[in-house]
Amino acid sequence: MNLSGGQSRVARIGTLHDSGSRVLVTVGIVTYLLLSGFLMIFFPPFPILAHLLLLLGAFVMWRWPVGLIAFILFLTPFQPLTFLALKAMGFDWVILLSSLKEIGMLGACCVLAWRNGLKLTNLDFLLLSLFGWATLISLARASPFTWIGLKDDFDFVIPFYAGRLILLDERWIKSALWLGAVVAAIGLVEFFFVGIEGRMLLLGLTDPTALEVSFNATYFSGFRAASTLASPLEFGGFCATVLLVFASYCRHLSWIYVMPAIILAGGMIVSLTRMSWLAVLVGLVVIAICTGQKLRLLIVVGISALVMLLVVVPLLQLEDFVSSTRKGYDPSLDTHFSSVKDGASFILSHPMGVGAGLVGPRAVARKPNALTVESAFLQYGMAYGWLGFLLFTTFWVGILMKLWKNSSAVGVGAAAVAFGMCSMLLFSTLHMEFGLNSWVFTLLGCGVHEALGSRV
Repeated sequence: MNLSGGQSRVARIGTLHDSGSRVLVTVGIVTYLLLSGFLMIFFPPFPILAHLLLLLGAFVMWRWPVGLIAFILFLTPFQPLTFLALKAMGFDWVILLSSLKEIGMLGACCVLAWRNGLKLTNLDFLLLSLFGWATLISLARASPFTWIGLKDDFDFVIPFYAGRLILLDERWIKSALWLGAVVAAIGLVEFFFVGIEGRMLLLGLTDPTALEVSFNATYFSGFRAASTLASPLEFGGFCATVLLVFASYCRHLSWIYVMPAIILAGGMIVSLTRMSWLAVLVGLVVIAICTGQKLRLLIVVGISALVMLLVVVPLLQLEDFVSSTRKGYDPSLDTHFSSVKDGASFILSHPMGVGAGLVGPRAVARKPNALTVESAFLQYGMAYGWLGFLLFTTFWVGILMKLWKNSSAVGVGAAAVAFGMCSMLLFSTLHMEFGLNSWVFTLLGCGVHEALGSRV
């Protein structure tokens, strides 16, 4: 029997079948596009174009899920200011368009989870419990802002699972350093050359007092830089995060990557955000302990302190700002402490919370009499009660413990960023800023993924 001849015929039949399938798919796509173009002659084009975009997005999501996640991560640092400016120009529909980044990343995560599986841990059950409890409390205390409030509070979950399903290798890290440097460079240009007038022009404002209070710093006559992000707080946190990634990877990188690190350090300085400076210090301590480089930490901190005191502070005229910080005499610090004290008292007197969409800066923007507090941990307690506070805190403790055990470069970087981010969340509600959290939680998710020893 001529088995080779039979096999070749089967192979030819399979090839012809694949070619026929591709031809049919191509003909179908062309026919659909021609039909859509014909229908736009007689019907409003927007629904047809929206339908085409949805189909295209679904195809990209299925065909290139990792590429889609990378594309979204590339765009998110530039999205906040762009969409704020469009909204200020009267394009209110950009609010709906802005949610496409979360939808796209969520869809890509579902595709990757379907193809590769996802190993669940106690962290996942904590997150599910927190989200379930938050939803239950919010439905019991429903308001017109319930669903948007849940989205704001749980946006970070999507990039966390994106990180769990992809592998951040050295190419990702190098790209992130250069991209972060671009964002920081824009902030430096804003601070030294453009000034606050550029942002006001984009937002259609004429009065500087109409800007958020975070653009001002006590004992500093100028304005803080925010670059392309929503606020100086988010910009400072972003620069701190990418700097910690550099610090954890610097042994594996060439000297040229010192350049983006210097630009990022400059961006963090002109954000004038104390908590980002604290986050870098905390993260560097974590890196020093995990890698056994305590002496190098002392040298780096010492040199940085000298450069700050002898060069940066006089150049930027920050003497009063630094002096008030060192002495702890700053009205903004009193406001922080008062906010934390009031938030803790509210939690103690409201064990079930008030539900989603009624606490936090975004809630205040939608409803002026909404509650606010300068701590993400307390915000979860005020919104979702004692159990919400406990679950959110336990989730963070679980992440810190999980990442502390991972000694790889990604693991050390993720641990440093996690401790740094946790320190910032004690004094802010940055958990709602997707431009920052898309980067932070993707790295944290990847670190947890590596700690489980199950690379995708």
